[in-house]
Amino acid sequence: MVTPERAGLYEEVVGNSVLRLRVHHSVGEAVRSCVSDPGRAVLMDMATTLHAGVSETAPLYELGIDLPILRCTQSEAGVWTAMCQAPFKRLPLQNALDEIAGRDPSWRHPKYIRRFVRVPLTSRVRYRILGQKTWLKGNCSNASISGLFLLAMDIVPIASELEVEIIDLAEPTQGLRAMVTWSHSWDQGPHLPGMGLDFDRKTVPTSFREALAELYVRRKS
Repeated sequence: MVTPERAGLYEEVVGNSVLRLRVHHSVGEAVRSCVSDPGRAVLMDMATTLHAGVSETAPLYELGIDLPILRCTQSEAGVWTAMCQAPFKRLPLQNALDEIAGRDPSWRHPKYIRRFVRVPLTSRVRYRILGQKTWLKGNCSNASISGLFLLAMDIVPIASELEVEIIDLAEPTQGLRAMVTWSHSWDQGPHLPGMGLDFDRKTVPTSFREALAELYVRRKS
């Protein structure tokens, strides 16, 4: 997050990294982006955030995902430094970006293990195994852009590839594909019957990403 006036300062240093820079000028924009299409890290320009205030930037730290949040400063000599609270690290910004791009495990959040924001979403869902004509019915109570728990009585085998439609949205999803990663049947015990679905993120429509971001922001406001 950075003001428009200071955004250009980051183009050169981030341009030397394999990571792509997405510029947001407000915390609200950054939060929506983290829900709809999270990157590998959040960069917060310290001059910008000091002006905004601690309470203004708090929503980024309340996402509950393992995204490292780097507070970035530039010295009078032009050297950029990145500071992260969780995990606690302080490095030259370019070094930090290189480690994050290389998936260095030392950048994993010490508390959060989820990468994608889970958003409350109550909706009917219909699904079918790819190549089959019969639609089956279920429900969901929350979702992320990576998947959901499908509450359903009709359990299909693990590793099945599904076509999924989440119905009760302004724009119902179409063409969304998912794989069954785990399941729990009614006969197995008192837990809710259903399946864990892992979305093929190449098929997740923009409208669904935006709907989740809007639901999250509305719930937090």
